[in-house]
Amino acid sequence: MKETINGELETAVNMENVSDNDEIEKEEGNDNINAEIPFNPNEISIQIIPRTIGQLIDMLRFDEILIPSYQRIPNLWNNKKKSRFIESLMLNLPIPLFYFDEAEDKKWRVIDGLQRISTLEHFILVGEKEETLTKNKNPLRLSDLEFKREYEGKTWAGLPRSIQRRIETNQVTINLVGKGTPEEVKYNIFSRINQGGLELKPQEIRTALFQGYRIDFLEQLISSETDEGKSFKLATNNSVSSSRQEDLDFATRFISFYIRGYKEYEPDMDSFLTIGTKSIPQNLLEQKKILEKFQGAMNLSFQIFSEDAFRKTERIVIKRINKPLFEVISVCFARLNQDEQRKLLDHKEEFKDLFRKLQRDNDIFFNAITTSTATKDNVKKRHEIFRALAEEYIK
Repeated sequence: MKETINGELETAVNMENVSDNDEIEKEEGNDNINAEIPFNPNEISIQIIPRTIGQLIDMLRFDEILIPSYQRIPNLWNNKKKSRFIESLMLNLPIPLFYFDEAEDKKWRVIDGLQRISTLEHFILVGEKEETLTKNKNPLRLSDLEFKREYEGKTWAGLPRSIQRRIETNQVTINLVGKGTPEEVKYNIFSRINQGGLELKPQEIRTALFQGYRIDFLEQLISSETDEGKSFKLATNNSVSSSRQEDLDFATRFISFYIRGYKEYEPDMDSFLTIGTKSIPQNLLEQKKILEKFQGAMNLSFQIFSEDAFRKTERIVIKRINKPLFEVISVCFARLNQDEQRKLLDHKEEFKDLFRKLQRDNDIFFNAITTSTATKDNVKKRHEIFRALAEEYIK
């Protein structure tokens, strides 16, 4: 793993030993599929803003800096890393840039620098309230210092005022992405600045961009606490992990193709899913209709395919969940009315046999769910072919 001079861990999560989900088939051949419609450079709005540590602390104190609940979770650093960062401030060493996103309410959301912000909160904000703390809110005590060893074991409240002042007046540079910048542009900016160590996954970036009702809605689709989420977990045989927000990525894929439709698809996939997330309605009645459609699609998928739902059944040895199959089956089934779903269920054995044959004998369909799955042509083909298969039984 990669560290900066100040000990900042440049990773999305502390996951040296975590591999990709073995239950999900990797999509191949998409690395060189780029967006066909580039964004307008004139839409980029980034301000370079000088601040002091003290000013950042004030913003934290009044909830003007938001720490989003996405995969790069706060407080991944151990006490040694936190202490070395505080020591860097004592020594007036330069620290890396901070990136923030300006929300509609003018609050700042942390995009890059979350561990540093979390350390400041833990050491200073918690430390200044040391006398009123409970056992569950212990302040950071400095440890494993390299140069300022006289402050070993000290909390913020235990530091001399001269050292506190030195920390508070330390200068930092902030890149603030303006609130008028389109989400697709923000996504591109954030993906480019997250190139060190273990990068953020595309879904983790989208979750950071769309904090609020949109992410809350997506979480309903996959949460074990909701009926829709229970249906999702049943249909996927609990094979889609929440690690690195893989389950949210599945939900986003469904929502994007269900709301916008495959005919609106323009490569690349990440850009389409970003636009799809932006399209989530705020109206609760509209949300409820989508939730019901999604749950119905998950239930029908399990009723027809059981543990083979969203998995290839031909030409493969290990049955893993295939995202393109999840995409086309979930969206197609969600668009069926109750009568059409009943007809399909009445003929499920015939339908399954024909679906297996389709995978075995139709190279066009098999390739569309296997290789270069994010091309416009392959997206169109797999949706049209699967829909035609379903229509054989719902006429």
